[in-house]
Amino acid sequence: MTRNQLNAGFAFGSTLLAAAIAAFAPPVPPASAQSQAERICREQGLKPTSEGYEYCLSQAVRALDWGKPEIAYTMARVTADARDACRDYGLVPATSGYKACMDRETHARRLLVFTDEPQYDKDIAVQ
Repeated sequence: MTRNQLNAGFAFGSTLLAAAIAAFAPPVPPASAQSQAERICREQGLKPTSEGYEYCLSQAVRALDWGKPEIAYTMARVTADARDACRDYGLVPATSGYKACMDRETHARRLLVFTDEPQYDKDIAVQ
């Protein structure tokens, strides 16, 4: 047996071994909606200690539970934009004015995003 044949045999055997391990290994469970929502909110620059994080988290978890990850990303973006707008107004986080601004801005931005192209899962006019 030549050296090339030996190396080819080792490579082929290693490939078969790796394939067998992958085939019989237990599947990796999917990430929970909570952990996915945390990641989505962090990707938009919302930190666990920042204003709007809890709102983003609640909306993203709800959307993921419904099986609508695109809505989770949209709500995270809406929350981050609302936070930026409230900061641009000169409001200080952790004040009642800032909280009212966040409520108002997230509501208005959510309406703007979701009223442009309504999508219905079921027929509304079922007779």
